[in-house]
Amino acid sequence: MSLQRADGAAVALLRLSAAWRRSATLATATNRAGAWRILGRSLSSTSSSSSSSKRTQGSGDDGSAAAKRKKAGKLPEDAKVAVLGGGLTGLTTAYYLAKWLPSTTKITLLEASDRLGGWIRTDRVPVKVGSVEGVVNFERGPRSFSSLNKSTWRFDDLVLWDLALDLGLKVVSPPDQPRYIYYPDHLVPLPPHTSLAAFASEPVVLESLWAGFGYVMRRLFSKKDGVPVEDLSIADWIHHITGSQAVAENVASAMVHGIYGGDIYTLSARSVLDRFYWAHYLPNLGPNMRHMALTEQSFMETMAEDPQIRKLAQQPRGALLNFGETGMETLPIALADALNGQANVEIKLNAKVADLDYDSETDLVKITTGQKPSTSSEKYHKVISTLPSQHLASITDDIPSLSSSPSVSIMTVNIWYPQTKLKPPGFGYLIPLSVSPEQNPERALGVFFDSDVGVRGPDEPAGTKLFVLMGGHYYDSNKSPQGPSVPIPTEEEAIQQAKRLLERHLGIPQSTPCFAMARLAKDCIPQYNRGHQDTMTAADEEIREQFGGRLAVAGGSYTKVGAMGALRNGYDIARTVAKGDWLTTGLEQLEFPTQFCGVPTERIPVRRFSRR
Repeated sequence: MSLQRADGAAVALLRLSAAWRRSATLATATNRAGAWRILGRSLSSTSSSSSSSKRTQGSGDDGSAAAKRKKAGKLPEDAKVAVLGGGLTGLTTAYYLAKWLPSTTKITLLEASDRLGGWIRTDRVPVKVGSVEGVVNFERGPRSFSSLNKSTWRFDDLVLWDLALDLGLKVVSPPDQPRYIYYPDHLVPLPPHTSLAAFASEPVVLESLWAGFGYVMRRLFSKKDGVPVEDLSIADWIHHITGSQAVAENVASAMVHGIYGGDIYTLSARSVLDRFYWAHYLPNLGPNMRHMALTEQSFMETMAEDPQIRKLAQQPRGALLNFGETGMETLPIALADALNGQANVEIKLNAKVADLDYDSETDLVKITTGQKPSTSSEKYHKVISTLPSQHLASITDDIPSLSSSPSVSIMTVNIWYPQTKLKPPGFGYLIPLSVSPEQNPERALGVFFDSDVGVRGPDEPAGTKLFVLMGGHYYDSNKSPQGPSVPIPTEEEAIQQAKRLLERHLGIPQSTPCFAMARLAKDCIPQYNRGHQDTMTAADEEIREQFGGRLAVAGGSYTKVGAMGALRNGYDIARTVAKGDWLTTGLEQLEFPTQFCGVPTERIPVRRFSRR
């Protein structure tokens, strides 16, 4: 499909302003154009992980080095640009660069493997179980996008609608299904798919009553605290505002397991919980106003200028989005096809980057690919890395801050049974940290009911299709409240573990005939541990000093995780390079304080609000 669909009017440079590496007190300023601005004023930081932590922070025009930094403007029209990594972020980055940069710009996408799409992969597998046979669609990685249809905090979905219009893709939304938490030894349906009375009688709620009482008492009788100076873990922050650990271990950990596969005792509340975290400290604006980051407001207004995007974004839909029977891999395939149709774009598969170096004499970045003695090198005006941060650090000695950025590995097991009604209807269930090892010796994170929320392929027989996630922080944490880490199983061991889990939790006997396959997604989810923003700010300085702004980074290691976040990451870095400051590192936003505003719902044209 063409890259030339008319896009909205030109917009200001997107700079995601978030200085979460420091804490800030919040103060309201004057009402401007109908929006209340809440500007961050920094406190002295206790962190010393980067030299920039000594700078004085302000509203972005305080005389800091970041504020004085001159923008480089646009790329030279004959520039050579390299994008490292052919996952969803890399493909989206290359796509928008090709869309916005002149055709005289040479764009090269380098992917180390023999396929594009990264962790997104849709396998169509011939199966035969007993007398039932057919071709079953298995999602081996992300199985859907979060629609964000009710969110006024994030608008990443607008990038998906933009791409769907450009590429001619049909995006579908399955009906919302019940969601569950497994606690302590059974599935607990969550509202609105169960009554509040039934939910309130569950141990997961009863054990958290003290937390709710503690939260109310702190709000009523304590002076509202400013944002903590210390970057607290999720567990410590929830204890800080409630006086209880129950909500963290019973509820928050389940949510975190489903998104990050991470440990609430190490993940940063400031970086992971963003909306919940900041909303705690922001003033109540009333029923017809919404808190919003100023940069998110700018992005939303820009995308809303396109009436086709507005129309798609406002359509009624459920919480999830996918591409129907064609599977999630539809999107990376469409992006790759569009890029292959551009004369100034080259995609190189099996092009593993061995070394990345800045050549000060030519002011270019040299990329070496291959393995000795069969290596080759080429120089570029701009390099955008969408590689995981640790991977990037391993191919250059110039960004040591990224060498310790952690990720977790997830063991995934796809199982298909020819029988139906083996489980309750629903989206699936998550397993919190507080579930006993006797009920979860496999250290599973959750189970998704793919046959309920996916679309069967044309040759796919009826049955029950499940997706089991195991491991995450349990595979590499020796400090877990549940004890030492567990060893990573082989694929066959993982299948047997999943069967035992499903027998214990759902009553499906291990002997039930089925088709199953497992896959280890090694280091697939970055972890925003305490100090994450300090690490990113240090990396920003190192990249600028060692590469002169010729290198930029984007992807889940830095700002947003998940499939929808990958689209936004690619869009943002491409727009900054193509239409703003091409010498961006992709991390400058961490130099600036967080800024929020209050926006009337009538000025959010990409969300559907109920009318009274």
